Amino acid sequence: MPTLKDVVKPFVPRELWDKIPRSFDIIGSRSGAVAIIEIPPELEDYKVLIGEAIIKLNRNVRAVLRRVGAREGEFRLYKYEVLVPGPTEVIHKEDNYLIRVDPTKAYFSPRDQGDREDIARQVMPGEVVLYPFAGVGPYAIAILKRQPLTRLVIAIELNEYAYNYMLSNIKLNKLEGRILPLHGDAARLMDLFHNVDRVLLTLPLGAHRFLRQALTCVRKGGIVHFYHLGVEEDPFYEAEGIVKNYCGELGLDCIIINRRIVRDYAPHVYKVRLDIRVA
Repeated sequence: MPTLKDVVKPFVPRELWDKIPRSFDIIGSRSGAVAIIEIPPELEDYKVLIGEAIIKLNRNVRAVLRRVGAREGEFRLYKYEVLVPGPTEVIHKEDNYLIRVDPTKAYFSPRDQGDREDIARQVMPGEVVLYPFAGVGPYAIAILKRQPLTRLVIAIELNEYAYNYMLSNIKLNKLEGRILPLHGDAARLMDLFHNVDRVLLTLPLGAHRFLRQALTCVRKGGIVHFYHLGVEEDPFYEAEGIVKNYCGELGLDCIIINRRIVRDYAPHVYKVRLDIRVA
């Protein structure tokens, strides 16, 4: 099967061939999907051609978006340029569950599927999990589908669009009463919960601002999953320093029981996860 580069190369000058993207994200299923791609400025004149080539290669794709810049704003969303117009609300199948989302209104990454599976495998029967900045709820759904004896997942989200998609996804996956969805600011709502078994801090660009609260919400022996960004030379160095400082300030005995590179985030930068047991 031809690749995107194979299809586009005949229309692009040879000196730009190495700039043609090798990969892109597809969110959705056979009934309809949206493709999201990053295109360097050198290929500005060929962006629509690239979008149309993606449609030709993937018959389920109905719209193509070009990601522009980094995540920004209160809700940490990407900006998009429409290359091929079409519906952007889709239902994405992942493992044995479904996620309804519009990536232009709420953040969701299919690239985190492996990490969701890894977290879900760790959750034990009877646990209460606190999940701030939950977005459309993918980690909560992954956990409950893999470990149906989870007592409760408390999912907090400020973005109204994402929160409403989370409500939809709870119904779509028949998880009413298993997830407690809360619409509001995690900085305020996290303090309402204590002695939870596990806290997920999945936002790599801002989770450190909530780590102190997470460490005080979790019970003795509980786990905090802390996400951060790390450079290629020493991916975990900064994250470990943050954990050490907060645990020291709070007088807590914290043990890093696992380190994981979740995926690439930018050139020479990784999204990383530390699993911390509060002893």
